[in-house]
Parts: sequence; C-alpha cells; structure tokens
Amino acid sequence: MSMKLLILGLLMERDRHPYDIRQTIKQRNWNECFRLRDGSLYYAVDQLRDHGQIEAAEIVAVPGENRPDKTIYRITESGKAAFDKLLYEQLSQVSYPQHPVFLTLPFIRYGNQEQVEPLLLKQLSACEERIKRMEAVLSFKGDYIPNGSKMMIEGIMKFGETEKEWLLELLEETRSGRLLQEPSWTLEELEKFLKSYSGPRMSEE
Repeated sequence: MSMKLLILGLLMERDRHPYDIRQTIKQRNWNECFRLRDGSLYYAVDQLRDHGQIEAAEIVAVPGENRPDKTIYRITESGKAAFDKLLYEQLSQVSYPQHPVFLTLPFIRYGNQEQVEPLLLKQLSACEERIKRMEAVLSFKGDYIPNGSKMMIEGIMKFGETEKEWLLELLEETRSGRLLQEPSWTLEELEKFLKSYSGPRMSEE
C-alpha cells in the first residue's frame, strides 16, 4: 500500500494537518483495510514536502509552552501529477493474496494438532470480527461513503467471507487428522516428479 497515495488522495479533498490525515483514516475505517503506521505517515509527509509535492498552506500556533506550530498542508501541481502516477501504478499492480497461515501449511504436518487447532480458531474469530466491523461500517456510514470506498469495504468483506470458508475447511481437516498426515510419497519421489514436471507453474515474481 502506498502511503504517499493515501496522503495525496486526502489532500485532493482539502488541506490537512498530518494528525488530521491520521484521524480521517481511522474515522473512515481504512485502518481495517490497510496496514498503517504513524511513523510511515509522518515520514511520507516529510518526503512529499521535500519533493515539492505538498506545501504549507497555513501555520497555526498551538497554545502552550514548547509546543510546535501546526502545519496545514495542501497539494501542489507537482503533487497532483504524482498522485495520478501513483494511482495508476497502484491500479496496475498484480499480486497473489497473502495470509500468514499460508507459509505454515507446507510444514503443518510437523506440528501438533492440540496447538494447531486453537490457533486456527483464533484466526477464524479474528476473520469473523473483521467482517462484522465492515458490516457495521456500511450499516452506519453507508450513505456517507463515496462509491469507491464502499466498493473497497465490500471487497474486504468478500475476501473475508472466502477466508472464513477456507479457515473452516482447515479446521475440519485438522480435526479429522488429515491436515497433519504424512504424505504417501517419499521426498525422493517428489523431487523426481518435480524435475520431470512440465505443467503450469506459479509466477516467481
């Protein structure tokens, strides 16, 4: 996810202070859709300012001793051009879906069922809670969400429903003992097969 795209996009709406950007992200529940860190936000703001893509629109004095002034930023013409470039670059990206459980599955047969099952249940619970939060957002804010943002939330929900179905299948395989079964082939047989395999392969990108 491009933090710069997020910042420039919000500045396309109106001038903002970095803290306002942070709060807007939370108010719109985008933190449910993207992994965001405050440090990366402020670092990206500094970079955009240094490259002339945003500039100070207003400096607001903050009452209190030793408190820094608050800088309200606006997007520049250079920033608008950068926004266009980032928008279409992001739209053109293609990637496989990612899930932390994916990396464990080729080696799950070396695990312990008593430990695997509760961890999968935890994943399932987190997935269900995420779906509920997205449903609540659409229920309470749906009329005030731009269509693009609404489609983003609906997309997250559909991914979540598919994830939920998949996690339930994993739990069934775990409880039956099939997920942790040793394969019927030997390592030597697998390596021999892979050397001779000429079918479709996943991209190495």
